[in-house]
Amino acid sequence: MSSPPAIESLARWVRLKKYRIEVTYGIYVFTPVEKVLFWTIFCFLFTVISFAAVVYTQRKVLLLIKYASVYVTGEGSATSVVSNLLPKTETVLSISRSGITSLAETMGGAVNSQAA
Repeated sequence: MSSPPAIESLARWVRLKKYRIEVTYGIYVFTPVEKVLFWTIFCFLFTVISFAAVVYTQRKVLLLIKYASVYVTGEGSATSVVSNLLPKTETVLSISRSGITSLAETMGGAVNSQAA
């Protein structure tokens, strides 16, 4: 049985990335012990940075949304940002005899964040 093409292409991609790093940073001239040490440190740092990015990205994005909602609404709840961006009328775009109303008329019901 042959391996699926997706696995072969992934393995080829990894080999090319490894080759690219070795040629760019001169790792191909290291002794085998130095190569093992380098790749161990590289994999450790890559794992730690990836883990930190995954763990803290969600927290930071939610924090930024909360701060943005404070500036937009002055209240501090993250869900009020979306509701205040939409018009207060039931229909977002109303169709009349002359067609769809203008954007200014549609957005006229939205809360103005610049008003004091």
